Amino acid sequence: MILIFGGTTEGRTAVKVLDEAGSPYYYSTRGNAQQIECKHGTRVAGGMDCDAMTEFCSTHNIRLIIDAAHPFASLLHTTVATVSEQLDLPVIRLERRYPPRDESLVWCDTFDDAIDYLESHEIRDLLALSGVQTITKLQRYWKKHPCHFRVLDRDDSREIARRAGFPAENLLFWHEGQDELALFRQLHPGAILTKESGESGYYEEKISAARQLGIPVIVIRRPSLPDSFYVVNGEHGLRYRVERLLPGFYPLRSGFTTGSCATAATRAALEGLLSRIPQHSATITLPDGETVTLPVSSCTFTKDSCTCGVIKDAGDDPDVTNGYTVLSTVSLTTRPGIQFLPGE
Repeated sequence: MILIFGGTTEGRTAVKVLDEAGSPYYYSTRGNAQQIECKHGTRVAGGMDCDAMTEFCSTHNIRLIIDAAHPFASLLHTTVATVSEQLDLPVIRLERRYPPRDESLVWCDTFDDAIDYLESHEIRDLLALSGVQTITKLQRYWKKHPCHFRVLDRDDSREIARRAGFPAENLLFWHEGQDELALFRQLHPGAILTKESGESGYYEEKISAARQLGIPVIVIRRPSLPDSFYVVNGEHGLRYRVERLLPGFYPLRSGFTTGSCATAATRAALEGLLSRIPQHSATITLPDGETVTLPVSSCTFTKDSCTCGVIKDAGDDPDVTNGYTVLSTVSLTTRPGIQFLPGE
């Protein structure tokens, strides 16, 4: 049995991928706010500490955990890592896709660091796009300076703000398709604060709008994940990893194309040639932007070249190349202006 921790866009993706198997699983969220249909899954609501999660996994014969929770759910990630180690359960982290970090932005590790930056630069009017749960974390700032928070239009959001003593008139409510540029132009804050929330958190839209208006952006870095997690960032990688970690969950196994294997072998060979370090895996980008990591079965060197092999795993597709090793060699040359044609 599989246990998903969701409540996010990534949680929806995990449900979609697992429902394709027709096998039962559990989908856990902290509350009941997320509307989602689990065709073959059972909904579970309520936070779990280590003892509760251990009890649930033991009682329900959980053999694999999928962590598809918010990237800033640090306590949950830590709890999952602890329980997985105690019960010897593998964990797949369904991660968001993130753009490269832009060093022209102001990066902070904590909200206290962000407050220190705001105060040292005498920024007195902040628009916080970091979520309702961060109102208390920024209390030291908004108790002294003007501040607006944009939050989800829900009763629990209003209640959290009320309990913290945050002025209700300074709450803004997010809605699908909101024009960031128009909002920023209307408020024109001294700075915008957001979290490194990735594609599904509309991160780049916020940055682009702020840049157009010359508004400084402060970004809270996402916390690091436990090293023991298998990290994927899309449907193909998630299904592939589930199939390998929990054989039999899907009636048929998926695989990768010969072209994907060749691409992985070529990347590994290039990295091996440049680093002179044997390669054991290679990460490639699929046409939809998802990245997947394939194992490298062989890596050999000559003075000026590196050859890597990736074993073609077609899954249950009756492909004649299944099981064959796709080899790629990358070589250095001193010939100027040389061009390689397809197939060379």
